[in-house]
Amino acid sequence: MRCPPSLLSLLLISIILLTVASPSNADSFSADVGAGILVISKSDNLWGRGKSSIASLGDSPKSQTVVMAIPALLLRYRQDSLKNTWFAGATEEDYGRVAIGVKHDLEKGAVDAALFYSFMGSEWEDPYTLNRNATSVQNFGFRAGWEKIAGSPFAAHYTVSVKLVNNDLSGERYPDLKRDGTKHRLGVTYTLKLADTLTLTPSLAYERESAEGAANRYSSPTGAVSLIWRQQDLSWINRVSGSYAFHDHVNPVFGKTLKEPGYSAASLALWKNPFDFKKYWLTAGIVYEQTLPNITFFEKRSNYFFLLGGYSF
Repeated sequence: MRCPPSLLSLLLISIILLTVASPSNADSFSADVGAGILVISKSDNLWGRGKSSIASLGDSPKSQTVVMAIPALLLRYRQDSLKNTWFAGATEEDYGRVAIGVKHDLEKGAVDAALFYSFMGSEWEDPYTLNRNATSVQNFGFRAGWEKIAGSPFAAHYTVSVKLVNNDLSGERYPDLKRDGTKHRLGVTYTLKLADTLTLTPSLAYERESAEGAANRYSSPTGAVSLIWRQQDLSWINRVSGSYAFHDHVNPVFGKTLKEPGYSAASLALWKNPFDFKKYWLTAGIVYEQTLPNITFFEKRSNYFFLLGGYSF
């Protein structure tokens, strides 16, 4: 079943992007290394780290708080003669998963492509029981992007991912609830410079989940606006977004077709070279997400707080 795209990933993506050192004019190797903590307070009946026991399928989910360590590692090799940058690790598109790929600089803009694999998936074997056991979820795929298309302020990104649930007991009980499948996401952004220190970036995206179970297939349009303020070594990023997921088929447990409108808001601050320590960086942020579905069981509310620090070689 669908979980709304986490804004946390987007913010951590922004952190890595802002801390990457500019490549030199010759072939070279560089790296970013960082670590921090993430605090999640989340109400979500489908989250594999949530409450394993619930009183009723008709109740709203109960909140669960988890504290996690966050590693960050990105290795890069710049092949200047071919205008290629090869990379491995958590890039600006891949925080929370490992990617291997290449970015090619064009005369105007750049294109990139990568294969990725996520280690962070966890769901319930059967979420529709009162006492649940967690199971692992494999998630891997391919992504590609084009920045500053033909020299314009537009950028486009496409991602296809495969989801494999290790022990899908709910899918065995109800074929319409099988969770294995593929997800496609196409997004377009436009970067508008309002002032030397202020940038506005609206974006639109369309996501299609093609799960084996008809009740878990959905289409979801999304819109977002980001406002970024930069002044020397300080950056402040704010973002709001909204989405609406339309599922294809009736959920056999509840006898309704799920609809999931949702919204999110986030803010983070990034400080490069803190206290004049060159090549170091610090960042902190907060994220809030909520969905308002037509079935109470699928309500989701998330609060995130993160603090990260690192060094660029």
